[in-house]
Amino acid sequence: MKNAIRLIGPTIMIFIGLWFFENVVITFLLFYSWLLFVPMIDKAFPKEQLKLTKKSAMLGIISGLIFFLFIYGGLKWLHVYLLDIDSLRVLLLEWGFSGAGEIGLVLVLLLANPILEEVYWRGYMFNRLRQKGTAFSAIALTALFYTLYHLLSIIPIFAAGYSFAAVIPVLIAGLFWGFIRESTGSISATMIGHVLADLGIMCVYWFIIRG
Repeated sequence: MKNAIRLIGPTIMIFIGLWFFENVVITFLLFYSWLLFVPMIDKAFPKEQLKLTKKSAMLGIISGLIFFLFIYGGLKWLHVYLLDIDSLRVLLLEWGFSGAGEIGLVLVLLLANPILEEVYWRGYMFNRLRQKGTAFSAIALTALFYTLYHLLSIIPIFAAGYSFAAVIPVLIAGLFWGFIRESTGSISATMIGHVLADLGIMCVYWFIIRG
């Protein structure tokens, strides 16, 4: 499997799930199956990058709290300008984000999502790109394609004109986590930071959108 397919594959899964089936559960199954099974099929699961040290834990917590405050604090302040709450609630219902499975979907986004995304992008894909390229190219490409599929979910959520602006923090986070991965040789810090960033998103959903 060529790297180009590995880079674009997660975006294709999100597109099929959200834009074709319009269902969050199907999207999760397609997307997370790709993130989990492609590294396993290639026998390249990045186990050696999972080591946790006190330094990486502190780095992950501090950076994650900064992202949490930026996401939740920013949208708590600006959501009246950036989000159409009523339309967004309808959209999430159409996507299947409701009912008895709602808590399960939230837990998937809070726990499985950051772990599998970091394993795939800053672990598996970073290793592949770094073997034949520079640190800059590995950081830039993983951040770019990590951001690409977020755009597919952000476009319907944010008010007209704000979608591309809203995806900029995702790109910044991808670049930052790539830099941390290169600097530490580990993805434990990026996992912790990513969990806290996603906690900010879940707080936006639970306390602002859900109400």
